[in-house]
Amino acid sequence: MSASSTDTRSSTANGPTLTWLQAEALLEVTGRDAVTFLHNQASCDLKHLEPGRASYGTFCNPQGRVLADFIALALGPERMLLRLRRDILDGTLAALGRFALFSKVTLSAASDEWRLLGCQGPGVAASLRQLFADVPAADLAWSGGTGAILLQLDGSGESFEVWINRAEQPDLLQQLEAALPANASEVGWEVATLRRGIARITAATTGELLPQQLNYDLSGHINFRKGCYPGQEVIARMHYKGKAKRRLVLVQLPAGAAASAGEPLYLQGKEQPAAQVVNAAATGDGITLALVTTTLTAAEEGLYLAPDSTEPVHTQQLPYPVPFG
Repeated sequence: MSASSTDTRSSTANGPTLTWLQAEALLEVTGRDAVTFLHNQASCDLKHLEPGRASYGTFCNPQGRVLADFIALALGPERMLLRLRRDILDGTLAALGRFALFSKVTLSAASDEWRLLGCQGPGVAASLRQLFADVPAADLAWSGGTGAILLQLDGSGESFEVWINRAEQPDLLQQLEAALPANASEVGWEVATLRRGIARITAATTGELLPQQLNYDLSGHINFRKGCYPGQEVIARMHYKGKAKRRLVLVQLPAGAAASAGEPLYLQGKEQPAAQVVNAAATGDGITLALVTTTLTAAEEGLYLAPDSTEPVHTQQLPYPVPFG
């Protein structure tokens, strides 16, 4: 599958910016069994999570379908924080709560206590060094503690999240706003996530897709060496038999077109959907990008927003190879 050479970078991405991540939320798990409980429910290995390291992960149903994706880190041996989409927070708490009855854990939404911010762009690490003594220098490395967490999201050092406990660090938000130009829209942040090929589960797609259909086995969300968790048998069978027929690809929509999570894409003239939009965002210069899950045949033949559309979407390059089964 060849990728289009169209340059989809936003013309506004000329320097570092600060964005309030209102679509994100934190789930807190505390108690003696916090790490063990989450480890037994998640697709990632949380028992062996190194200090100063975060991990991608998922929660799945028994059929292997992804209920939620998250980034997890440990603030201590009895306290874990998970960042996930706000619109699936309550559902995730309810799903985990059904398994927590016999564990010494407390599950809670921590969004009111914490403010989540995104910092990205060329030179952003230098700006953050004005406020943080330790700026992490590796993908999914983090620094800080109970008052504020600085988490790096890419290998180039141009994308960070800052989680601020408003009670413990009441002045940090103002200091960040003084150090970095504010971007009122989350679209630029979402576009950068699309380009990294990191799919996000939302209310429109929760419980619908297998991890391999979202490239989660390629992006570090799945650990195939850990023990059992809900859906593990289905996910492992697909992995070891190499049967991931549907994968995640990045596409650019025709000019002026838009799409939302959960919407179908089609082969021209065919009424049966051939792909599903997982996430989409506009770049700000009239271009909309989307992560869609589809087959290699459909991606190569060409996907359309409707069966009678005349202009196809254009496949873009992801930062990692995508092997179809």
